[in-house]
Amino acid sequence: MRCHISAAYKSDIGKVRVRNEDTGFVEIAHEDVALLIVADGMGGYRAGDKASSLAVETIRAELEPLLNFNDTQHITSSNQPTIRLNDKDPNERSTIVLPETAESDFVTGFIHNAVQRAHAEIIAYGKQHRESRGMGSTVTLCVVIRNRAYFANVGDSRSYILMNGDLRPVTKDHSLVARLVDSGEITQQDVYSHPNRNLIYRSLGAEEQHNLEVDIFELDLQSGAMIMLCSDGLWEKVREPELLQILQSEMYLPDMCDTLVKKANEYGGEDNITVAIARCSFTADSTAVLRNSISDADTGEQNSVSAESPDASQTSANTSNAGK
Repeated sequence: MRCHISAAYKSDIGKVRVRNEDTGFVEIAHEDVALLIVADGMGGYRAGDKASSLAVETIRAELEPLLNFNDTQHITSSNQPTIRLNDKDPNERSTIVLPETAESDFVTGFIHNAVQRAHAEIIAYGKQHRESRGMGSTVTLCVVIRNRAYFANVGDSRSYILMNGDLRPVTKDHSLVARLVDSGEITQQDVYSHPNRNLIYRSLGAEEQHNLEVDIFELDLQSGAMIMLCSDGLWEKVREPELLQILQSEMYLPDMCDTLVKKANEYGGEDNITVAIARCSFTADSTAVLRNSISDADTGEQNSVSAESPDASQTSANTSNAGK
């Protein structure tokens, strides 16, 4: 089976803040390879928006080798042999086909290193710009490669998965209130009104530690699966039953992002609001049939993006003002 991914995102300043310190990003590199990122910055004057945009830019650059491979291009890591993350071109002598466990280690290693690099870049920027010292950012990201999704998380921005009618968070908040829930001191419902709900204990750049702890999760996708990433400006305002209702609707993904942001603003909009959504569908893989019908001289490849909007460009472009 072959995965076809469509995606969109939106970032909004909200109704109270004077500046948008969130940054969102979506890229469909191939029809079955995609990257989604949401980062929520914090810090002094213009430091939060710089921290979140720097996090997204750095992670995207570091993940370039994972995103832009195809049937004739293979992934290389420093001092490592050439790696192919699929089973095509089995006679390619210079390529190692990784078994599932090794592929998982390879991809999660790339993701972990990318987040660590973003952490280091934010620290370095803060040292070079006195007015930005103490800047930091949350980040949650998802890399989809064929039928598998890899998630990373630092802070309290969240990633959700919707499959078989069940919506659940994939990531775990690195926040004081999450710890209080775990210890039984408050309930999950208390999180939304707790006076210290915005206190987080882990973020990019906030602590000058060389090895930031990064949570990484992975799971297999089923056809129709939906992935949603968001900052706390969304999940604090739009609760899971309503999130589920909107995600299960027949709206185009850009319209779905618009609706979610609009709901968060209707419920107060005290914080910046960012959401990124991807939908994954599967079809029979006809690659083997096609390979037998083309000549050895024909090495061309055509990649298509499954669009959820009449304007296909909207699947990889912000529908609001997320750029910094």
